[in-house]
Amino acid sequence: MRRRLTFLIGAHKTASTHLQRSLVAQKAPLAAKGIGVIGPMPIGGTLLPLSELLRGRAEPDLLALTAEGFLRKHAGAAETVVLMNENILSASLAPDMAFKDDQLYKFAPQRVKRVIDLFPGHDIQVGMAVRNPAGFLVSAWQEHMKGHAFRPFRDYLGPADVAAISWLRLVKKLRQALGETPLFLWRYEDYPAVVPAVLRQCMGAAGGDVALLDSAANPGFSANALDYLAEVGKVTPETTAEALRRFPKGLENPAFHPWTEDEKKAMSERYDQDLARITDRGQARLLRP
Repeated sequence: MRRRLTFLIGAHKTASTHLQRSLVAQKAPLAAKGIGVIGPMPIGGTLLPLSELLRGRAEPDLLALTAEGFLRKHAGAAETVVLMNENILSASLAPDMAFKDDQLYKFAPQRVKRVIDLFPGHDIQVGMAVRNPAGFLVSAWQEHMKGHAFRPFRDYLGPADVAAISWLRLVKKLRQALGETPLFLWRYEDYPAVVPAVLRQCMGAAGGDVALLDSAANPGFSANALDYLAEVGKVTPETTAEALRRFPKGLENPAFHPWTEDEKKAMSERYDQDLARITDRGQARLLRP
């Protein structure tokens, strides 16, 4: 059975979890319209051994047989299927994985290719959200600390040249790895206004019936919450919950702003230039609200 498969691969910290939860919450009504929705847990837990495959340590031909059974189990007879897991890009937001050598997700292109190669004979497209590095790096730092000792932001960045961090490099390498497989992007800064366009790209007219959940899936920390976590010294589920409860991000507890004006300007200019070059060179389609 030939299906239309859309892999939404993240990126991390671009409201990917919120979008995933919104779609999974409406899995049953979408299934009635012939749309299959497969969230991160089945992909990471059922499509075994996914972690070994992504590292290039598993036999892809054998896993391709598993992949067909995986689709039947989780999508039934749906001709259109949306599969979502940002950890295909990287299993970690540690600096050597998220922005090694000033390159975002250096190892992602081959990881993505290994996954889509499991599904020969289907019509495949890949979608990914991008985000201004000024926001992405701060949010990635906060997410990476969870479950670990508190780590100052500049220690996390290390020697990275933030003005050189580029989505263009990643998209160019994804384009090379994916060959003719269509690739589409959208900006995190346009979320949720761009979601209808994303869902139409994934599932046609049925995407217009999907309503987003009301609350954010993973709210970020305010500057005061980060000060609290630094004092406690550990970022556990308990200390995270307490920091969010005591110092919720808002007017009384502003967000953390670590950048100089020159750094913000350089990253924003690079971000805008990257997106213009990506679209001008036809390396990916950029969806707009």
